[in-house]
Amino acid sequence: MKKYLLLLVLIFITTSTTYSQKIGYEFRTNGKAYISTSYAGFEIRHRTDKEENRFTYRHKIPVFEKLTLSLPLHYKVEKDQATLEPRLMYKLEKVSLWAQKEFNHEENMNAAFGIDIPVKDFTYRIGWDSSNTVRVRLAKKF
Repeated sequence: MKKYLLLLVLIFITTSTTYSQKIGYEFRTNGKAYISTSYAGFEIRHRTDKEENRFTYRHKIPVFEKLTLSLPLHYKVEKDQATLEPRLMYKLEKVSLWAQKEFNHEENMNAAFGIDIPVKDFTYRIGWDSSNTVRVRLAKKF
């Protein structure tokens, strides 16, 4: 497991410095943690406490000047499961507020709410989801 995690971290570092638009790390109070990297609407996310990977394609649709609808389609590799997770994002002067709900035809998924705080090339996120979990994320744009 450690060998795979080290390999994945090296891949993330390499892709983040050569191809990625963003690399991030998120941890949650329920013990889950994630490393992600994205490029042009495509994202790869790895759950660090398990060998679990997710591929995402995200399409953003502007609704109003400050309101955006994000439509990510996820594929969870180990579960062989596709999900849709629409997110509404409202941009204020210094922060963005967001709410999302993950959908799948086989199971009830979490809803989540949060705040993104952009500072130069970094975005700090604090959020909460319906499983009573707090999410904290740091992402860096390249």
